[in-house]
Amino acid sequence: MKNKKLTHFTLIDLVERKIQFTKTNPIFDQNEFKHNNEGERLAYREMLSDMKEMKEDEFLDKYLHLLKTLAKKFESNAFTDKREQEKMTGYNIGIVFVLKCIDPIYEFDLEEYPLPDVE
Repeated sequence: MKNKKLTHFTLIDLVERKIQFTKTNPIFDQNEFKHNNEGERLAYREMLSDMKEMKEDEFLDKYLHLLKTLAKKFESNAFTDKREQEKMTGYNIGIVFVLKCIDPIYEFDLEEYPLPDVE
């Protein structure tokens, strides 16, 4: 994967490197971030699969909807187990990372570009 021309470097390459980094990260204690990393990798694996099948608008709709759903669950304290909360936090982080690579607005300005409503 390394040393390819940057004109051939894709979003899929970036996500695959993020997965590898969460597995081998020498900077932080892996045990301390175990559940967070598990959730982040789960998001990346799901998104990798969708990247191969979906168009950009469909992909964005799906994952913006998921972010809105997660936000509501966090607001209502739906995740009572600490491990599950950490896992879902990592899942959320993974989604935001990929979406902001597509368009940086998804990291900052969700009031001007709100997430879709969730029933």
